[in-house]
Amino acid sequence: MRHQMATSRCGRGLSRDDEVKLCPVVAASKLLRSIWSLIVISYLQSGPQSFNELLRAIPGINSKTLSRTLKSLQKAGLVNREVVSTQPFAVRYSLTEMAADLGPLLRYLRDWGERWLISPGESSKGSLPSMGRGSRQFVKASNFEPR
Repeated sequence: MRHQMATSRCGRGLSRDDEVKLCPVVAASKLLRSIWSLIVISYLQSGPQSFNELLRAIPGINSKTLSRTLKSLQKAGLVNREVVSTQPFAVRYSLTEMAADLGPLLRYLRDWGERWLISPGESSKGSLPSMGRGSRQFVKASNFEPR
């Protein structure tokens, strides 16, 4: 019953501000903002990592996009930034409890993608569409699995 009530509150006749306040799906989407947010959170599920570790691990992301995404996630309260040392300067990023709670959703999205986006007969290491803006490039689904 709760799901039906939440669904009925989302949508028509509401201003954008009211819709975000009343609809948890819209509110969550606004918080995450970009597809890179989910990907970065997915990679941080395995534990704290440095900027360069994330940059090397995430296929198709460049340093500007990663930096912008990490700042956005930190501002949203989803990622912690910890200065590990000043000589040499080292920073580690980790998930907050709120972001860690996205783990089941990310696993479900991965399973859904493997079921519906990978061609029949392909292994679980098949191709998924790239997350880049307007890109037609394909990447391996296994590349999006945290190490």
